[in-house]
Amino acid sequence: MSNQVGILVIGNELLDGVILDTNSQWIINRLKPLNFNVMESITVRDDTGEIARGIQRLIDDDCDIIFTTGGLGPTHDDMTLKGVADAFDLSLELNEEALAIVTRQYREFHHRGIIETAEITAARRKMAVLPKGAQPIDNRAGGAPGVLLQLGSSQIICLPGVPSELMWIFDNQLLPILKRRVTGAFTEKIIHLPLRDESTLAPIIDEVMKEIPDVYIKSMVKPYGEAGIRLWISARGQSPIEIEQRVERVSNLLLQLIKERLHER
Repeated sequence: MSNQVGILVIGNELLDGVILDTNSQWIINRLKPLNFNVMESITVRDDTGEIARGIQRLIDDDCDIIFTTGGLGPTHDDMTLKGVADAFDLSLELNEEALAIVTRQYREFHHRGIIETAEITAARRKMAVLPKGAQPIDNRAGGAPGVLLQLGSSQIICLPGVPSELMWIFDNQLLPILKRRVTGAFTEKIIHLPLRDESTLAPIIDEVMKEIPDVYIKSMVKPYGEAGIRLWISARGQSPIEIEQRVERVSNLLLQLIKERLHER
């Protein structure tokens, strides 16, 4: 199966600068060690048409797993699942398993004194209305279940926007599913270099990448004049030991060549 992932981030509050999207970064850092490759991330407003178009774009760009974040709650602007349904021309229907999760969670919140009533109102019931064929993913950190929709080889995984809920579902429910999809490994290392000018580093990076292929090297600079450049080195492969050795070779060679260039000055 493919390890290519797309992320669709949903919410007016993100595009209007009210809050910062930290969910995508967290998901990416969970996916990297599993050897998933995030190809693209898109942020759209709370609009069913925009959500549907975003999903179709990610599919057209060969993302076989698509994560959505946000828009699963009880309010009028929580319309992610309607957008997902529209993207695949699916109907929406009450899912009894999802309703059981919502009911359990609101009973628990009421028992703990967090809310005044455990009644399943129309707004709460809305969180159990899923695209036809979708499966709910348990959420014990909030009220709205996550959602998994399998369409051929593609998986659409819808997660709440509340970070604590997203993290709980990912770590406790999704990891076994994701681990079955891919093989191989990913490793990365960041080294710090005593340089101030990125242009002096460029030919050294080119030289190292020619000598040791299949390793990605990315410089992360500070403003001109400030000391220090970080280099991010990463590699993918089937053998964790082999790619770790490859990244270490690149790191050592970079440091050696930089030391030699500095000495020549």
